[in-house]
This record gives sequence, structure tokens and C-alpha cells, in this order.
Amino acid sequence: MNSILEEFAYGNVSPEAQFFKKDSAFGKAMELVSRNEQKLLDRLGAEDKEIFQRYIDAQGEVNQLTAVKSLIYGYKLGLIMTAEAFIGMDALYINGND
Repeated sequence: MNSILEEFAYGNVSPEAQFFKKDSAFGKAMELVSRNEQKLLDRLGAEDKEIFQRYIDAQGEVNQLTAVKSLIYGYKLGLIMTAEAFIGMDALYINGND
């Protein structure tokens, strides 16, 4: 069995690929977004639909950037917590100073 780092390096593990149940809180929220998006699209003209699509694309980009930033922050925080558990907080800083 490969290590998790090897699996990640080969693209077999992705922090983005997550499944959810339709009846979960996330699934219900996604259904609400989808339903309301469709209602809005049904009311918009062609030009407004293009503007709305650009808005959706931009929001998707913001969501992606936020997810990446949160993943990196969480990973770093987890490493610091692990280091503290093994060597103590004072040892994380030179001479125990901030």
C-alpha cells in the first residue's frame, strides 16, 4: 500500500473530491441553491443571464481560492499542533522566545 503522500503526489487523493448525501445539511443547502438559481434564471433575459453566469463563475473562483487558503492554513495548524504534542511549545521557538 502506498503512503498517503504518494497517493497525493500521483493525484489519487484530492482535498476537493468529497461526496455528500443528498439528505445531509450540505446536500439540502446545495439543493436550495440550485432550486433558487433555476428560479432566477427562468426570470432573466439573455443579457442578464450572461451577467449572472459571470457572477457565478467569479463566485466559484472566490470559493476555490478560499478553499485552498483554508486547506493550507488547516494543514499548517495541524503540523504546529503535532509538533507541540511531540516536542512542546517552547521547543518550537529558538531559546523558547517568541
